[in-house]
Amino acid sequence: MNTTFDPQTLADDLSEAHRIYASFFATLDETSWDKPVKGSPKEWTLHETIAHLVALNGAGLESIKHTLRGEPYTFIGLDNRYEFNAFNRKGIDEHLDIPMKELCAKLLDILDEAASIACNLQPGQAELTALMAIYNRPVRIVEVLSIIMFHVGLFHSAQVAEPACLPPLWMRLSPEIRHRVIGRVMCAFSLLYRFDIGGSLRDTLVFRVDGPGGGEWYVELFSEAATSGEGIVEHPGLVIHMRETAVFCQMLTSRLNLLMALISGAMKLRGDLRLFLRMNTLTSVDARPKVAAKKKTLSTPQHLTGRLSK
Repeated sequence: MNTTFDPQTLADDLSEAHRIYASFFATLDETSWDKPVKGSPKEWTLHETIAHLVALNGAGLESIKHTLRGEPYTFIGLDNRYEFNAFNRKGIDEHLDIPMKELCAKLLDILDEAASIACNLQPGQAELTALMAIYNRPVRIVEVLSIIMFHVGLFHSAQVAEPACLPPLWMRLSPEIRHRVIGRVMCAFSLLYRFDIGGSLRDTLVFRVDGPGGGEWYVELFSEAATSGEGIVEHPGLVIHMRETAVFCQMLTSRLNLLMALISGAMKLRGDLRLFLRMNTLTSVDARPKVAAKKKTLSTPQHLTGRLSK
C-alpha cells in the first residue's frame, strides 16, 4: 500500500524530521550561525535558512489551520508567483533578531504541531484545499503537510548542515522515508508545473531510482493538467535513471555535479533531452514566459511622405 500521503505516516515522518533537527540543534553553537554555506555564494547562511524555514513553514501551517476552521488564509505579500523571492526575504528579515536557541525552538514547534495535525485529521479533512500563489491549483492539506516535511527534511538539509561541518541531514533519513519523500517531491513538481510556459507540451517525465528506498515515479505534463504518481508508465518522454536515492537527494539540494554524475553513471538519461534541459524552467516559481515578438508592420519611409522630421 502506498502510504506517501497517509496522514499517520506523514505524522511519523514529520516527527522524524523533528527528531533529526532537535539532535542537530543540540550540538549547534553560535560560531556556525552566520557562516556561509559551501554551495553558491548566493545561498543563505545557516541563520537565514532557519529563519526561512520558520517563516515559510509557519505560514504553511497557518494556512492549514485556517482551512480546517473553514477560513481563508492570505499569504501577505504573495499576491502572485513573481513576489515569492521578496516574500521569502521579508520572512527571513522578520526573524533574524530572534536569538538562535529561540528560533531553533520555533522550527521544532512547527514540526511538532504539523505532526499533531496530521495525526488527528478527521475523515475528509485531508482533502480540504488551501491556495498559494506559486502553485497551479489548490493544494490538499496532506500535500501541504508533505511539502513542510520535505522542505525541512530534504530541500534545505544540506544548507543547514554545511556551516556546522556536518553531512547533509537528509542522510539521517531511513530508506523508507527517502522513498516517500521522493513521491512527495514528484507531487510538488506537478503543483509547480508552469502551464503558461509549457504551452501545448504533452509528455511524461519518469524518475527511476535504484537501491534501498528507490522505485519509479512519473510526472505527467499536459496543457490541461499536471499529475504525478508512483509506478511504471509506457512510453515516457524522458527517463532520469539514478543509481541510488542519494543522487536524487543531492540533486534536490543543488549539491549534484551533473557532469560527473553522467560520466560516472550515477545518473543516466534516456529520451528527449530537451525536456531535461527545460525542467528547471517548467517548474520555476518565477520564470517569465517568453513573449512572442510583435510582427513589424511596414510603413512608408518618411522621406516619401513629403513630411519633414523635427
